[in-house]
Amino acid sequence: MKNKIFLFISGCILFMLSSCLKNNEWESYYEVDKNIQIKSFSLASDSVSALAGVAFTIDQINGRIMNLDSMEYGTKVGDVICTLSYGSYASEIKVIAEATGDTVTYNASDSIDFSKPVRFVLYANDGVSSRSYIANINVHQVVPDSMTWHAMPASSFPGIAMDEQKVLADSTKNTYSMYAHATGKEYHLYTSEDMRQWEEQALSGLPSSGLRLSEIVNFNGRLYVAATDGSLYESTDGKTWQKKEDAPKIKTILGSMEEHVNQTARLSLLVEDADGIRYAVMDKDGRFETGSAVLEGFPVDGFATQNIYLMYKDRILLAGGKDTRGSLLQSVWSTLDGLNWAEQTDAYGNKLFSKREGVSLALYDGVCYLIGGFDASGKPLKDIYRSSDHGVTWEYVDELMVLPEDFQARGYASLVVDPDNFLTIIGGKSQAAGQVLKENWKGRINRLGFERQ
Repeated sequence: MKNKIFLFISGCILFMLSSCLKNNEWESYYEVDKNIQIKSFSLASDSVSALAGVAFTIDQINGRIMNLDSMEYGTKVGDVICTLSYGSYASEIKVIAEATGDTVTYNASDSIDFSKPVRFVLYANDGVSSRSYIANINVHQVVPDSMTWHAMPASSFPGIAMDEQKVLADSTKNTYSMYAHATGKEYHLYTSEDMRQWEEQALSGLPSSGLRLSEIVNFNGRLYVAATDGSLYESTDGKTWQKKEDAPKIKTILGSMEEHVNQTARLSLLVEDADGIRYAVMDKDGRFETGSAVLEGFPVDGFATQNIYLMYKDRILLAGGKDTRGSLLQSVWSTLDGLNWAEQTDAYGNKLFSKREGVSLALYDGVCYLIGGFDASGKPLKDIYRSSDHGVTWEYVDELMVLPEDFQARGYASLVVDPDNFLTIIGGKSQAAGQVLKENWKGRINRLGFERQ
């Protein structure tokens, strides 16, 4: 029995000694591995001066060296001088350039061809251990600020013939609702999660025609749309609608604003009474307040609406459209309270878009974009303007984002920005009194799709 106990204890001691030796071996290996790492890395070239400011990240786990912020599109990188620092155990570094196939010993004064990835192999002074890294220079393969448009499949649009349509995006659910008037018939509702497949929903409570569908708006958790007879319809779910019986005679819905600090939630309207067309608002409790008479040159029809949250407040912008005399406009108007409006643009001092109605307007990448519409002769347009100062001045976009040759000019299209930063042009008409084009066009500014490596 004593012999068995002695043998057992002896075995445990031997096992513990063996374990200690293995731990010491691992610690020794780790120490060598850590001290043959590349610690810093930079490149320089007389022909590519921007290289001096490029920051390289060293991934010690995967043996990768790269610049996370890619260099400008079109940058050509060839022979460069590489400067690096490394651990004290490294005795030799071999450089293998994929572009030339050469293997040379690293020398800080010799140039290296970086037009393709380069491998650095560091050998420890024990003659056994080594570390390997692949280094490459990331260069944008597309122009970051350009946009490529493409047509979505024909199946991504409901099949019925329409003479009017409007798409609303629900950012809280990432869903989309398309309201459409079937030519000569009634209104339809389609919903989608990706704007590729649309499912028809039951729709009730709306008249068979006469809605000002382009002005449908979401306010305080409800949808509102006006009719040409002055009626106002509301819905809590977008499917079941009812006429708001206590509403004044509505000429136009201008837009809505949410409640913020020092700002009341309001639905902004134009109403008609014995004194003519006047500004009005409805609060979240359904109460109406009437303001002054509509200003000369203010749009009452055919305009585009966009909300902008700025300086902790909602602003409603209106672009283009027709005034009370039926004249086309090239102005932008804004309000902070829905009752008092100011013209943003100055026809004498600022760059503007041309006079038009049926424009599409969206806030995209922090900039207002205005697309298409119809001019005074009824000609459809496909030009693009942008404003980086919230509608005061406008710049014609003549490169990088222009629509392709096969895009048909149009007005009254829906313009939607999705969570993946795509801008989608939905429907629209090539003739003001014509049918809706059954097509969607989608594009994204390239840099908004870049992923950090």
